[in-house]
Order: sequence, then structure tokens, then C-alpha cells
Amino acid sequence: MSFLKLDLLLVSILSLSCLWTQVLVSAALPRAEVDALNQIAKTMGARDWTFDANACDLNDILPVQELDPTRNITCNRGLDNTHHITEIQFKHCNLSGTLPPELVQLPSIQKVDFAYNYLNGSIPVEWTLLQLKFISVFGNRLSGNIPSYLADITSLTYFKPILRNRTSGVQEISKLGNSETILHQLSGSLPTGLAELKNLTDFRISDNNFNGSIPEFIQNWKQLERLEMQGSGLHGPIPSSISVLENLKLLRISDIAVRNHPFPDLRKMAGIITITLRNCGISGEFPEYIWRMNNLRILDLSFNRLTGKIPNVATPPSLKFIFLTGNFLSGNIPASILRKETNVDLSYNNFTHQSPEQPACQEIQSLNLNLFRSSSGDSNLSGVLPCRNNFKCDRYWHSLHINCGGNDVKVNGSTFEGDGQIGGGAATYHSQDDTNWGFSSSGDFTDDNDEENKRYIATSNSSDLSELYINARIAPLSLTYFGYCLDNRNYTLSLHFAEIQFSNGITFHSLGRRLFDIYIQDKLVERNFDVKAEASGVLKPVARSYNVTVTNHIIEIRFHWAGKGTTALPKRGIYGPLVSAISLNDPNFKPEKKKVVPIVVGVVAGLSLIILAFGILGWRYYLRTKRRKERGFMKESDLQTISFTLKQIKAATNNFDSAKKIGEGGFGPVYKGQLADGDQLLLVYEYMENNSLAHALFVN
Repeated sequence: MSFLKLDLLLVSILSLSCLWTQVLVSAALPRAEVDALNQIAKTMGARDWTFDANACDLNDILPVQELDPTRNITCNRGLDNTHHITEIQFKHCNLSGTLPPELVQLPSIQKVDFAYNYLNGSIPVEWTLLQLKFISVFGNRLSGNIPSYLADITSLTYFKPILRNRTSGVQEISKLGNSETILHQLSGSLPTGLAELKNLTDFRISDNNFNGSIPEFIQNWKQLERLEMQGSGLHGPIPSSISVLENLKLLRISDIAVRNHPFPDLRKMAGIITITLRNCGISGEFPEYIWRMNNLRILDLSFNRLTGKIPNVATPPSLKFIFLTGNFLSGNIPASILRKETNVDLSYNNFTHQSPEQPACQEIQSLNLNLFRSSSGDSNLSGVLPCRNNFKCDRYWHSLHINCGGNDVKVNGSTFEGDGQIGGGAATYHSQDDTNWGFSSSGDFTDDNDEENKRYIATSNSSDLSELYINARIAPLSLTYFGYCLDNRNYTLSLHFAEIQFSNGITFHSLGRRLFDIYIQDKLVERNFDVKAEASGVLKPVARSYNVTVTNHIIEIRFHWAGKGTTALPKRGIYGPLVSAISLNDPNFKPEKKKVVPIVVGVVAGLSLIILAFGILGWRYYLRTKRRKERGFMKESDLQTISFTLKQIKAATNNFDSAKKIGEGGFGPVYKGQLADGDQLLLVYEYMENNSLAHALFVN
């Protein structure tokens, strides 16, 4: 029996060995493809990468974190019973070479993902000979036009380039039969040929410089599930034909140059999850049917011209983010939108002033609510300080120093007050009673897969930056810092920046572009402000100064993202405003100096009075002590001081009879006398007006 078990064990081991050998043998690549793979790695700038016939089983670099390097090769068995490479993924590897023409030596290749490297050049013409379905070269340094020969890759269904110099070539995209297209940093017009892409499911053209209007032919994309046009350069209005795109799950359109057009009809998009129609010039009332979209999770209608009241009806249970910032909505804030586990931003509107006892001013668990400047109250202070009644300034300030996202720090004698203890979030309002400033933050970082993100602060570990710049407050849409109870006068405003989310060197971490606008006192002063460009690099401080006038005791600085710049470099969710510090100073204000002479005189006079008081007390103490000594001496000498009346003295001296006079000295005549009882003798001196006998005898 034991021999039988041993035989079975040996058979099992041999079977497994044969199976493992078969896997290795079956997965072995032809020598031509091994050589091509090594040449591809070399062309792309890889160092010390060597592949062999077992490359298909060598997925040796697997990502743990989002930005970890990925090096994967996928193979399939061909009709000739030989394995061939079908997919290559060299991602987050910082390869600094060029896109490899040698890819053509892999006849079965279908998917190429070279995203997040440092590659330059353009797409090789040799790739047109392949049956590629997927090309991602996002996050590199590619330049030039999208090549015309790209249209020859008729099998392509996904194309995601990013070009460094805003050139054209989008005409060639219209010739592709693709289902997903993602384009960045291009210019020109959208070609009418795009209308023929009837199987399109994903179309993204954010951060471009296209001209013309949003085309009507988008109605042809009946299969479309995702449409993004943020900062595309296109003009409005949004075509009414968008209503036929019933399969849309995600709709993002922003910053189109148009005013006063009606809200587009979206009611047929029953499965939609995200609606972002921001700064699209939409006017009219808020459509009540929006609240009946049961799958809706994100609603962003910020910076339009919506009027009227928000319908007081139940909102979808799935709705987590409501951004109605920057409209003309009025009336009371309905309690129906104030649900726990939601983020609601109603800043910059015309609602009725919310007093402390109203529902919007009550604390609700896990509700993040921003009411900054949400009302049209009579007082400017009621706008920046919502949910307060009759607030009045107890003093007026002449300066302001804020360390945005950091701690208190002293710089050149001024203390920059920090707000690093407040992380932030999608709808944040913050002010403290012991300060005269605060901030308002609006927006959610898209596609970062973190709906609970409440850390809207960037931090650098660089030792080259001073403490004022190692932290910065960031925001995905709008960030406003405000100061109140300021003296009305002219000031110098300094805004401090340092780009700390990108890096230097030969790496995709250096390829991000952050652009945002700056408004001071509601006036645009900087469009597409680029911190990295202004500072000539990253991790370098830069400051911009402006002359501002405060007329209502309030200063307001707003940083706004208008859809420009990258949103996924070095990772998703890196974009929008960033500010390190703010300082406001009155160049003509001089603190009132205390006069030296009055102070000195006052001190001397005070000291003199103190000395005089102590002198008097000392003199009185001396006299009191002296008298005690005199009384003690007289006791010891059996001398007693007795008072006599004038009548008694006259009787004792026989009315100062000369016969009683016994002599005359320096104190006048001296008489002897005897009281009536005959037992007491007297020596009587003449009355001395300015002296006394006791004083003469015992003091002098």
C-alpha cells in the first residue's frame, strides 16, 4: 500500500513538472519578438532592462501605489501555436526616449500604454501597419500635429494623447472609427467628420483652444456615455439637441463664452450620475426635474445666472455634492437640501439672510454647508459673516497676514496667522472670532476616487523652502480669502506662491500645468496665472503685489479654476488654485508713537510723589518713636506731666508775684509756686508763643 502511495506521489510530481515545463515552453516568445522588445525598451530610454523568451510571464513590476512603476507584457497563443505579444504597458517609468518604431516588429500587438513617462517626438508612421486598438501616450512630452497617417489605423478604439504645443491635427481624429477619444492642448475647429463617429462612447476635449461653437452633430453620438468639454475654447450655447443623448452617465461642460440661454433639457438622461454645467451662461429658474434624477450624485451649476427659488422637494438619496455657487438664487434656503452626508455650496447668491435660529444655520451631522456671501442683506458684514445678527467691529485693522494651509509663522517681524488646522473640503466656510479674516472653498477634485477628501492642503518636504511656503491651500474650483473690519484706505496686497505639487527633473512629475484666475475685490487681475512659469520653476517662491482700495471695511481675494491646465499630472486630482500666503499692508500707516517727554515727566512726578509720601510716613514714624522714647525717659525718672489751669498757676505764683521770681534765662522769667495742697512745687515759665518747654528740654 505504501509503495502504491509513493508511485502516485511520483506520478503527481512528474505530472506537475511536465505541466510547469509546458507552461514555460508554451509561453516562450520567438527570438524576433524578444529582440524587438529589447530594442523597444532601448529606444524608449530604459536602462538595464533585458527581456528573454519568458518575458510574457515576467510581470515583474507591479504597482502598489497609484504612481508606482508598471511594466507588464501580455501574450496570447497564435494560430501557429506560438505565443506573441499583444499588450505592452510601460507606465510611470520616467522613460525619456522616443516612441519606438520597432513596435511594428510585434505583429500581434493591440494595446500600447506608455502613459506617464518623459517621452518626446511624435507617433511613428510605422504604427499604421499594426492593428492597434488602444493607444495611451498621455503624460509625455509629445509635440507637433496629430499625424495624418493616424487615420490609417482603422482598428483604433481608444486614443489618448497629450501634445505640448497646442497645434492642430484633430481633423485626422474624425477619420477614426473609435469609441473613446481624449484630446488635450489642441487648437483649430472641430471637424464635421466627427459627426460620423456614431459608436462613440467617450469624448473628452478639455483644456484646448478650439474655436467655434459646440456643434449640433453631438446628437449623432447616441451611444455616448461620457462627454467632457471643460476649458475647451468652444463657445455656447449648449445645443438643444443634447437632449437626445439618453445614455449619458457623465456630462461636464464649462467656461463657454455665452450669456443668457435657457437650461438644456436633460430630463431623458435617467441614468446620469454627474452633471457639471459651470459658467455656461445659463439663465432662468432652477429646473425641478433635476431632483427626480435618482442616480444623480454630483450636481454643479456654479457661476451661471440662475434665478428664483430652489424647489423645496426631496432630493435624490444618491446626491452627495450640490454646487450652486455664483448665481442669483433667492428666497429661503429649503431644508430639503440640508441632508447629512452631503456637501452643499450656496455661496455668492441672493438668498434671504439666514439668522442663527434658521435651519441653514443649525449644525447638522456630516453636512458641509458654505453660505459665504449667500444672502443679499443690507450689511456687507452679514455676507462674509453668515448666521450672525448685527455684527459690529470693535476695532479697525490696518494689516492682514495669513499663512494659507500652514501654522503661525513670524516673517520680518510680522506674524502670519495659519489656518492649517482646517483641512477644508468640497463646501467649506471658515472664520474665527479672534481674527478678522476667513476663507471659503468650493468644489470637489474630479476623478480622484476620493469623495471623502477633506485635506485641501498641499505640503512639501523640500528643505529649500522657508516655512511660509512648505504648505499651501488648494481648491478644485473656487477659493476665497476675505478680511473684514479693515480701515477704509489704500493698501498693498501681496500674494505668495510656490508650486509644490510638481517636481523638477526628467520625470512625468514635472509635466503638470496649473492655471487659474485671480480676482481682487470682484475684479479679474490675472487670467490663467501659472505659478511655475512666474517663478521660473517649481519649489521656488514668487510673490505678486497689487494696489487695492478698501471702501467697505472688507478685502476679498478669489482664486478660480476655469478649466485650463492638466488635471491628472502627476496624478488625478492635481489642478486648481494654490496659494501659500497673503499679506495686506497700508504703506502710509504709522503706529502712533508715545511721547517721550510726558512719559519722563510723569514718571519723575510719580516717583517724587512716592518719595514724598514715604518721607512723610518716615517723619511721622520718627516723631512717634521719639515721643515714645520721651515718655519712657520721664517714666524712668519719675517725672510726670500734669496739666494745670491758668487759675491754678496764678494762685500758685500769687499772680506771678515778683517775690516768686527766681531768675530769668533764655526762655524768659521763671517763677516758683506752690499748689494749694502744699505738697506740689512748680517751676513756671512764661508762655512762649513759638516754642514749648518740653521741646526746649527734650528735643533740642
